[in-house]
Amino acid sequence: MKVHKIILTIILWFTFLSSYSYDNEQSGFSVITIGPYENELYSAFGHSGIRYYNKNTGEDYFYNYGIFDFDQPNFYLNFLNGRLLYKVGKYSYPAAKNYYIDQERFVKEQLLNLDQSQEILLYNYLEQNIQPENANYLYNYVYDNCATKIRDILSEVIGDQLSFSEVTGDVSFRNLMDMYLKNNLWGDLGIDICLGPEIDRVISYKDKMFIPDFLFRSLEKASLGGSKELVKETVILNPSIIKEFRGNFLTPNIIFFIFFIFILTISFRQIKYDISYHLIDFFIFLSTGLIGLLLSYLWLFTDHLSSNNFNLVWALPSNILISFLFIKVLSKKLLVNYLILYASSLIALFLMWSFIPQNLNESLVLLISGILVRVLTNILCISRSAVQ
Repeated sequence: MKVHKIILTIILWFTFLSSYSYDNEQSGFSVITIGPYENELYSAFGHSGIRYYNKNTGEDYFYNYGIFDFDQPNFYLNFLNGRLLYKVGKYSYPAAKNYYIDQERFVKEQLLNLDQSQEILLYNYLEQNIQPENANYLYNYVYDNCATKIRDILSEVIGDQLSFSEVTGDVSFRNLMDMYLKNNLWGDLGIDICLGPEIDRVISYKDKMFIPDFLFRSLEKASLGGSKELVKETVILNPSIIKEFRGNFLTPNIIFFIFFIFILTISFRQIKYDISYHLIDFFIFLSTGLIGLLLSYLWLFTDHLSSNNFNLVWALPSNILISFLFIKVLSKKLLVNYLILYASSLIALFLMWSFIPQNLNESLVLLISGILVRVLTNILCISRSAVQ
């Protein structure tokens, strides 16, 4: 396989040399940055690609590292396991540009200031990458995506001559994600529940480039050999398009507030009138248990950034088993003892909220408060009935 790759590289090298006429004004490479598209969670952070154009030959291509196929075998299982295959493809740049503009997304183009040898190396690298045996790669939200691919390709092709500009400010992966999910609060909640404290560490300026716009900012001031700017010209298409996204009115805060008020109401009625709400408790414990089961799976069996997830304090997998005790109480003592331990865990979580190394989603305060009210209410009512 290595021999085949070497032969392919040599063929591509000479093919390109034979057809390539070096003219900075007529041909070259650009990094393309596409604005966010909040109709789809996977497009909410924007997109990056590489353009190659040659006006002499009419070539104008877009190398896209953000391609995935819903029909690939075991798509959803691979997604859950953190082993989803993405791939690079080569498309018509004008068609790709029009597609993104039709979605009302800005398109920024940074023309790279490369010499002939660097352009040949980059062209050969991309052409070898799009070969079927090389096109696929294991996607990772923050370490291996469309933007980090471009960062790494430029570093590999240009080498030590390339110096990226540092985007200042101490931020985490989660901080940057939150910036782009202000209008997709349910998506933000899902990410905050599933991903653990690994994405809360302060990241380097290179790590920030997992966001396409941060890659763009870094390239703007990047240099070659310390003296020559990497980007010789920046063109911003449709800059007037500043789309105001309208998020769902039923945000997590609103839904969880309604949930909390509902829980307060039924808990008051249970304490005052001795009315049982076993089906509601069954649903609450079963739901939190299933969430906990998912988080445990992500932690133990996947390549996701989900280890040491503090959401497991309120979403205990054992809640699945306990939920059935609300349908048929086999042992009141067992149930009360479990509820006391669970309540203690929830109270401890609230006390340590600002000190744990994971930034939990603020909307969870209302959800967990509602769960805690139900737990305390059941402890009180079950204990009271046992005394009677």
